[in-house]
Amino acid sequence: MEEGFVREGLVGFDSPAPFRVEVKAVERHSDLTALKLSIMTTAEKPATGDFGYDGLRGNSATFGRFRLLDPVGGKMYFTLREKDAEGPTFGTRHPMGSLSEDFRPGVRYPVEVYFPPLPASVKAVSLVPDLPVAPMTGLPITDGAAAPVAKERDQNEEPSPGTEFQWPVVPPSGEIWSGVSGVNEFVETPQKTTHEEGGQETVGLRTDVLFAFDKATLSDKAAAILDEAVRETRERADPDKPPITIEGHTDSKGETSYNQDLSVKRAEVVRDYLVDKLGPGYTYQATGKGESEPIAKNENPDGSDNPEGRARNRRVEISYRIKEEKPDVTSTTGPPSDVRGSTRPPAPFQTETGPVAGSLHWQRGDDRLRVDFHPVRRDGAYVVAAFDVVAEGTSLFIAIPAPFNGWDSVFSAAAEYGAFILVDPASKARFHPLKMASRFVENWVPSLQPGQIGRGYVYYPAPADNVTSITLEAEHIGQVANLPIS
Repeated sequence: MEEGFVREGLVGFDSPAPFRVEVKAVERHSDLTALKLSIMTTAEKPATGDFGYDGLRGNSATFGRFRLLDPVGGKMYFTLREKDAEGPTFGTRHPMGSLSEDFRPGVRYPVEVYFPPLPASVKAVSLVPDLPVAPMTGLPITDGAAAPVAKERDQNEEPSPGTEFQWPVVPPSGEIWSGVSGVNEFVETPQKTTHEEGGQETVGLRTDVLFAFDKATLSDKAAAILDEAVRETRERADPDKPPITIEGHTDSKGETSYNQDLSVKRAEVVRDYLVDKLGPGYTYQATGKGESEPIAKNENPDGSDNPEGRARNRRVEISYRIKEEKPDVTSTTGPPSDVRGSTRPPAPFQTETGPVAGSLHWQRGDDRLRVDFHPVRRDGAYVVAAFDVVAEGTSLFIAIPAPFNGWDSVFSAAAEYGAFILVDPASKARFHPLKMASRFVENWVPSLQPGQIGRGYVYYPAPADNVTSITLEAEHIGQVANLPIS
């Protein structure tokens, strides 16, 4: 692998320190993928690091916060672990408990981390760490390397700057937990929402364009919307994995029982339309959820009515299993459209994240932040938004709760950047952060001392191919318009 696959950022929770992370190789093996790194702190004193999820569970830490994304196949690969998802990550082990085992300034530490095997069709991946470090796109996969072997800890107790120090390496053996997650999407337009998760696609049609107010009879403009849904269902739904489920949803206005009944009737009307157009080759199931599963707030924080949120909740959802294109890869993106972009090759690696294209400011008491946004980049089927969180206050900033958390029952309110949404002003399409398993494809903000910078990123579904700029809406901060997309 060429030199120069490097990122720098603050790593650590309470007292983050500056680190330099360099990817030396991503190696393909028959039974695993090996990520080889060189990690060094550029701080003036020893630093702990916090590159794993181990906490206080043992006397050594691992490097489990690294993740590999296949942006073309839509798969996230997690580190191989002992026994289960909570077990220690195989690979390099970082002994803890004494100052001598911290990262020493200027010392290079070779690190190996192992992942499930990649399909032969995958030629490059993106490194998307759960760390305050920008992602690395376009990392090439190399073949033919020697199999991983166990390594012992170097005996030098006080390595000096400019030298290399080897911590012990534990290759996978015994009972191995292997984790791969599909990458899930959620896109909204004034007419519909599209949500993909684990090979399941759900298209939510806004009932305001399908039905007259408080009615279960189709409106004059419903045919065009439903015919488009029929076309997509015929192209995408797998008839061998029934059923096609049609669910009705309402807002919270009115009696609960009335809303439940209305949601069922509307679902049945849409089901009948699909049966008529798609024919008997599918199995259908119509249900109603009433007001029980909102995707937006029906009320504003002050208790006043939220008409926009209620409109988003009034919908009929068509859900089905997606046809598989290959034995080992499930299609996660549809064909390019006026809203959704096409799947491109992985983005080439860039040394820098680009110039600052816009900034937002936030203040809570003595806490003051500036968020600097960089250009948005296309990476395979997705785009990645990168930004820097700058602490401008006079005391330690701890990113709990706002300004980054959002509210979205489709995903989770616990994600650090759940409040960051990309919006295309032309189509009014809203692109929510990608989700893997139960978490967003993003990183987190560390505690920041005055003047420190935390590097952040979020992955999103790619907007249409002809969209060259986008607006980023941050629920608690404001919005930045005309962020370039390249």
